[in-house]
Amino acid sequence: MAYNYLMLHYVYQRPEVLDHPSQSQKNQIAFIFVMGFLFFLWIVIYTIYRTTLQIKNNKMDRMEIENTLKDSQLNALKGQINPHFMFNSLNNIRGLILENPEKSREMITRLSEMLRYSLTKNEITTIALEEEIEMVENFIEISKIQMEERLNFISQIDQNTLKLQIPPMIIQMLIENAVKHGIAKLKDGGQISLETNLENNNLTILVSNTGMLTIEKDSTQLGIKNIEKRLYLIYGEKASFKLQEIENKVIAKIIIPIL
Repeated sequence: MAYNYLMLHYVYQRPEVLDHPSQSQKNQIAFIFVMGFLFFLWIVIYTIYRTTLQIKNNKMDRMEIENTLKDSQLNALKGQINPHFMFNSLNNIRGLILENPEKSREMITRLSEMLRYSLTKNEITTIALEEEIEMVENFIEISKIQMEERLNFISQIDQNTLKLQIPPMIIQMLIENAVKHGIAKLKDGGQISLETNLENNNLTILVSNTGMLTIEKDSTQLGIKNIEKRLYLIYGEKASFKLQEIENKVIAKIIIPIL
């Protein structure tokens, strides 16, 4: 046996080793059993190590794929945000040029700021709340060209929330929906209000408008789904979005954790 050969030539180097008590059949069987067990144990440990390493690598690959997919989804969602109202705004501004040139120049500036915002923030996941509010103010002023006194806008912004990070254009989408599906359908118009608060390490955003919560048959609810999807992709289950009607007002409420 290999064991006897090794013992004879490399350990004892004398033939009488074969008569040593350790060379009994019982001891040899025990030796084979022990070596077999150690070999089996080594295989198990190595297999566990390789499996754990593979799982870790697969997890890292999966996370990388998920992050890439997440970024792609966010970019795709942000690509849906480009407001269609800009085309109508240009027509309204064109009609305003002869009537009020100074006002038309101001609206062109606001519209260009909105376009710049839309383009430069497209690759950014979050921006400061104060930047978003500036975007909203431009949108409101442009919308007033067509709606005039029918649109009343008020805001109550907690100063402590101005530097907090939020997804770009998410408030603007709520305001746009409030104008399009709320105020624009009311003969006498109505009011839109924007409010932000900081509570329990969460940012609360409230957008309310006069009117009723109705969903048209041909509506895809793209704006609502867009907001929900973007919040989930960025914050997971920690963020929430609710849209409801309370006392003849449609109220949209977003809660975002402070990261």
